[in-house]
Amino acid sequence: MRMKALLFSVCVWVLAQLPLSAQESKASAVVPAKEAKSKVGETIVVEGRVAEVNKNERIIRLNLGAKYLKQDFTLVIFPSNFELFPNVEKLDGKTVRASGKVAEYQGRPQIVLERKEQLTVPADAKPDGKKEKAP
Repeated sequence: MRMKALLFSVCVWVLAQLPLSAQESKASAVVPAKEAKSKVGETIVVEGRVAEVNKNERIIRLNLGAKYLKQDFTLVIFPSNFELFPNVEKLDGKTVRASGKVAEYQGRPQIVLERKEQLTVPADAKPDGKKEKAP
């Protein structure tokens, strides 16, 4: 009887994880920054080269693809989360990936970063923003 209960518990746990896994796999497809504007309202992983880090006491913006006003995409950090990204200036010129829900602000796509895990530097990225070729 104990074995059946254990098996049942494991099955329930596995089934409870399925919707989460499906959602994660949907969000794990990497979208280039230039194409992300069409993803407003969706949760995605966006990738692009940081062309500019704009930081002041009210906001940090990482503009991907080009500098402000011509950027393809913006990653936004508000003061309550500044401490999660202490060396954000070092990302200037690097290729990054960010996950989250795409919003539109003044006609431009953005993701607001609220957790450290949302922002990564891909292992296959070179300093110039280009990817390493697979051997």
